[in-house]
Amino acid sequence: MHEPTGLRERKKAETRKAIGRAVLYLALERGLDAVTADDIAAAANVSVRTFHNYFDSKQEALIAAWRSELQVHVDALRDRPAGEPILVSLEHVFSGIASSVADRPGDVAAHTDLLWTSFAMARHRSVLLDEAILMITEVVAARTGTDAATDVYPHLVTAAAISAIVAAFQFPPPGSPASPDRERLLHECFALLRAGLDRAESVRT
Repeated sequence: MHEPTGLRERKKAETRKAIGRAVLYLALERGLDAVTADDIAAAANVSVRTFHNYFDSKQEALIAAWRSELQVHVDALRDRPAGEPILVSLEHVFSGIASSVADRPGDVAAHTDLLWTSFAMARHRSVLLDEAILMITEVVAARTGTDAATDVYPHLVTAAAISAIVAAFQFPPPGSPASPDRERLLHECFALLRAGLDRAESVRT
């Protein structure tokens, strides 16, 4: 007896998500270079052949996982209280990303930096950023009652917010001796945005 098409497709989606989660977890734990197809298949409880049926490479699987994670955060932004200032909503959602990295043990923060800045991921970064900008801009426009097709405002707000999280994760430069508090840096960046980038003493405290 054949499985119904809907059930079959749902199982495929679940398998794809499991593989994506496995490669993301392993890459954050060990660094992507140390992760093999065998490792990913074992963590996702599938065969290596199944892994290759879904993805051509571990990089492709990682991108799929990041897309899935991005959708979760976009949905969280959409669900923030309607009357909340948009920068506050963005700060709340983005701080969740920063804290999730900080809460992981070991060298996860360093591996996160390497995943984002590595040469292997270079050709994917601009695509991911473009997708993130488009998705977040649509939500910002809806929440602020603006039209993304005719109004620059939601585009500017989104660009500023994404710049804040990029700055928080890229400062200080790679190789600095101390591991910075990404979440604290993110809140500092948003405080500066709300202050119009005015470096007043009240902003720095």
